[in-house]
Amino acid sequence: MTIKLNHIAKLKYFLLVLFASLFSCEDDVREVYLYKKGELKAESTNTSVKAGETITYTDSSTKVRAVKWTFQGGSPGSSIEPNVEVKYAKGGTFTTTLEITFVDNTTQKKTFTVEVEAPATPPIVIPADALKIYSENPDFTKTAPVLNWVSSNQFVIKEVAADGYEGAFRNFSLPAAPPAAEAKWAMAILSFVNFTDISSYTHINMAVRTTSTGKIRFRMKDASNTGYVEFDATSNLYGLKRDGSWNMVKIPIADYKKQNPSLDLTKIKDILVLRSVDPEDVRALNNYIFDIDHIYLSK
Repeated sequence: MTIKLNHIAKLKYFLLVLFASLFSCEDDVREVYLYKKGELKAESTNTSVKAGETITYTDSSTKVRAVKWTFQGGSPGSSIEPNVEVKYAKGGTFTTTLEITFVDNTTQKKTFTVEVEAPATPPIVIPADALKIYSENPDFTKTAPVLNWVSSNQFVIKEVAADGYEGAFRNFSLPAAPPAAEAKWAMAILSFVNFTDISSYTHINMAVRTTSTGKIRFRMKDASNTGYVEFDATSNLYGLKRDGSWNMVKIPIADYKKQNPSLDLTKIKDILVLRSVDPEDVRALNNYIFDIDHIYLSK
């Protein structure tokens, strides 16, 4: 009789433990989620614009740790912001690249192609009795004596074969960053080999392309005297705009004489001197870049 009761007691105990275990497990149930990777999502408002117009790029990717945009041919040239408005100043086919770093440190890229229509170039009209100084145009009847391009301080001068106002052009640029650019000022010179009489002309004309925000002086020099015209970044004086497009600049030669009455126009040696303006420090601005083409004197 005792043995039977022990078996019944053990059975009851087993059932009690099983019952308790079942109910206690119910509270420990957890939902399990599989990890979902981030997704790159980005768009642009346009893929084809005219020079001077803008495109807005928007990143809406998920699980992002870092964003890096690179805008070929655009301004700004790069950004780490998710939404960026980019301006294209000149024509061409350009690439925009978005690189996303996700929270798991994996990366992914997306590329956009942008077609920018170049601004219309006005026809090049040569005034009668003009003096060609630097131009590929064959319509001039007079050509200045031999010229030399001289980097007097820091400006690196190079001739670029294409994309000029009329073909090839001269590019004046500073070294990219200090310590390469060691001095705070920069200058470059276009000089006649022989002294030249320009007193019968009233204007010096040239095509200029730049986005520089620095002040710049265009100077002339005889044997010992210098006269200049000064340009800031906002006035658009005589047509010199800082919009990244080619613009014809027409400067009255009388303004050089007005700045320095001693300037002898019958004996000009340096017809064009680019000079930064003190006390402005070219190393701080780091954007002294000027393209120059189609230089001539007119009456």
